[in-house]
Amino acid sequence: MRLRIITRLTFALIAAALSAVALAACSSDPTPEPTAAPTAMSEPTAAPTSTPEPTMEPLLVVTSIYPMQFFAERVGGERAEVFNLVPPGVEAHAFEPSPSDLRRIASADVIAMNGLAMEPWLDRALVALGDDVTAIIVETASEDGALPFSEEGHDDHGDEDEHGHDEDEEGHDEDEEHGHDEDEEGHDEDEEHGHDEDEEGHDEDEEHGHDEDEHGHDEGEEGHDEDEEHGHDEDEHGHDEDEEGHDDHGHGAFDPHLWNDPLLAITQAEIVAGALIDADPNGADFYRANLATLAADLRALHAEFESGLASCRHHEFITSHAAYGYLAARYGLEQAAIAGLAPDADPTAGRLADLTDLIRETGISAVLVEPVLSGASESALAQEAGVQQLPIHALGSVTPDELAEHGDYIGIMRDTLNSLRIALECA
Repeated sequence: MRLRIITRLTFALIAAALSAVALAACSSDPTPEPTAAPTAMSEPTAAPTSTPEPTMEPLLVVTSIYPMQFFAERVGGERAEVFNLVPPGVEAHAFEPSPSDLRRIASADVIAMNGLAMEPWLDRALVALGDDVTAIIVETASEDGALPFSEEGHDDHGDEDEHGHDEDEEGHDEDEEHGHDEDEEGHDEDEEHGHDEDEEGHDEDEEHGHDEDEHGHDEGEEGHDEDEEHGHDEDEHGHDEDEEGHDDHGHGAFDPHLWNDPLLAITQAEIVAGALIDADPNGADFYRANLATLAADLRALHAEFESGLASCRHHEFITSHAAYGYLAARYGLEQAAIAGLAPDADPTAGRLADLTDLIRETGISAVLVEPVLSGASESALAQEAGVQQLPIHALGSVTPDELAEHGDYIGIMRDTLNSLRIALECA
């Protein structure tokens, strides 16, 4: 009996064990499931980094002459790449842009020029390039408040209107709208365009200010037809040729050298800043901050001139050409220029004789010479009158030596102040 119980128990245990094995076998899947692809987090990777902000491409700012370059560099900072067309050592009035200059003009974002017929070569380039130029173009000088052209560099301040414009020595009133003098024959300029009648007394065409044939071309005094495209004595910007037919070596009706007055230079810098802001609105605060710093520097320079020229024995200075009318007007001085506004004009023997007499009568002790010019006439005058020569800087053109010695516009202007103080015998 006992054996039977044991046997039954043994069979029960064996059956239970076999059932457990069978259950285990049934619960397992003979086909293994594919392993899931590893996630990005499961792979060893570098620490995530933030996407860098796109770097702003600097504005390409093309300037005409050195003062415009100085303003654009100071205001534009690292947000502007400034290229000046007239290189150091080249006289601005006689400059002509190269093909590479024209390509830069065409690709510029901003073009900053002086205006008032200072850069007729740039006017022509812009006309020739036409629609290829997409830049914002600004002129920093205008006829409003400009000093009228004076051949000898003397401005009569006793008969000025509210803008400082006076009648010329022949008593001809300036045109109310444009400020242009009548010609020597007394012919009135056309009210709309300011073109003079020719010497034969032919009336100008009412709309265009010249006689046109059926194609719109009029003949000059020698009977030559004018350019078919323009048909004007003036270029598209209204710049007349001078009496010899060269429009590059003189100026229009007004003195363009505003930058030689530090306070007017601030106004010019403001116009440049406005163009940069228009081209790059995101940099507006940056440009305004740089302009404020520059304006403070220019006001400090003005204060140096004001105090340095406050007490002088003379009030008249002799210089190469009539580029200092605004400086003279600001500080109560008078310039006597060897040449007129065009620095490459040869003075007459009579002009040199008059200046020699002026030196001897007043006791002026120096002739002021621009380093960018040859200085031949200045040397002849100084030798004849027995006076020294000192540097003065018109700044429309600069030399490498000027930049190396004085650094920039402000340093060069301070050198002009030093020369004026010596020449005028200031306390």
